[in-house]
Amino acid sequence: MTWQDELQHLDAELAAGRISAEEYRQRRDAVLGRSQNGPSSGGFPQQGPSSGGFPQQGPSSGGFPQQSAPEAAQPQQQPNPFPPAFSWGDAAQAGQQQGGSEDATQVVPKPVQQGGDSESTQVVNVPPPPPAWGPPPQPWGPQQGWNVAGNVGTPWGDAELPHTTDPGGPDWMRQGPEVFEAAGKPGKGKLIAGLSIGAVLVVVLAVAVVFYVTSSGDSTSSQAQPSTGQRPSATQPPTRTLPTPPPANPQPPANSQEVLVPVAGPPHPWNGALDVPGLQGAKAGLLQPRPVLDFALQNGLVDGWFTGTDGATPRVTMLALHMPDGNGAYNLAQEYLKAQQGLSDEDALSYQGVKVVSAGGTFRTAYVVHSWAVIIDVSGPGEQKQVARDAFKSLLDQQLAHMPPTVRK
Repeated sequence: MTWQDELQHLDAELAAGRISAEEYRQRRDAVLGRSQNGPSSGGFPQQGPSSGGFPQQGPSSGGFPQQSAPEAAQPQQQPNPFPPAFSWGDAAQAGQQQGGSEDATQVVPKPVQQGGDSESTQVVNVPPPPPAWGPPPQPWGPQQGWNVAGNVGTPWGDAELPHTTDPGGPDWMRQGPEVFEAAGKPGKGKLIAGLSIGAVLVVVLAVAVVFYVTSSGDSTSSQAQPSTGQRPSATQPPTRTLPTPPPANPQPPANSQEVLVPVAGPPHPWNGALDVPGLQGAKAGLLQPRPVLDFALQNGLVDGWFTGTDGATPRVTMLALHMPDGNGAYNLAQEYLKAQQGLSDEDALSYQGVKVVSAGGTFRTAYVVHSWAVIIDVSGPGEQKQVARDAFKSLLDQQLAHMPPTVRK
């Protein structure tokens, strides 16, 4: 293997990442040193029988013409048994001056032979100097493109190896760092950066289009809807329209007792008229919770009527509370419904103006008839919920047919 082959092999090893840059430099210097000084120089002229191809004196000299004695006697030629030391710089300079001429000659001293003239010389053809390999190797520094993100193949960010170049091209004779100077060019980096910027612009454009379409759809929807101040939620079910109760009686009842229908079952001992002193005393428990009773007393309760059962299941309680006007009656009914925390709306039993709430076996409602607040409560054990529900529905339907609500909001 010649020293050129060894250099190409080192370049391939370095490009494949099998040796480090420092090891490459050391082994390259060693190969260059052997090419200058050792017998394995790969074809450089040597003296003696092992000179690697230079013609010898005698019949085996290959027919090279010999110089005459006067030419050998020139004073500038001194016999020297060894050729001059090889230098890369001198070889490059000689190659540039001679232009690679194949006709260059060199006068070398003729070895002393038996029976010959020791002063005679010969002219031999000298092969042209090897091509210039560039400046002497410099200390290795960071290569251009080292560890560039996204590059694969070699540490210089280029997947092309030196030995893959075209033998006929200008880069065929490149060795060492010269090969990688072109490999580190930022052409791929600029291409990748351009593609990245283009991808970002496409994403931004897509987001802008989606935002514009969404905004346009929202604006169209808001313009098409009436200006109620609220948008219907897609996740909320549509509000069920409550049935309409029987038409209201324009004439108010004559007294509190006339407001309520009779109740079947064992009568409660307190059935009958209610007054303020009774509600402030022993009968205070008929109107609960306590904030509702306080609201009625503080807002001018006139009188009332109570109808209920005792000892029956489910238990029935009906109250007709007379307030100074219809507004007072409405506020008292709302106060009662607001106090039923923990009970859920029972839309299946409700009507317009008659909101029903329930929890377990308890069903309650409150509505307005002119200036009276009507309260109905049917309660039973949880396991008898359906019985209590049926009893409440039957009683409510009778009461609404007897005294329909006058406020339906």
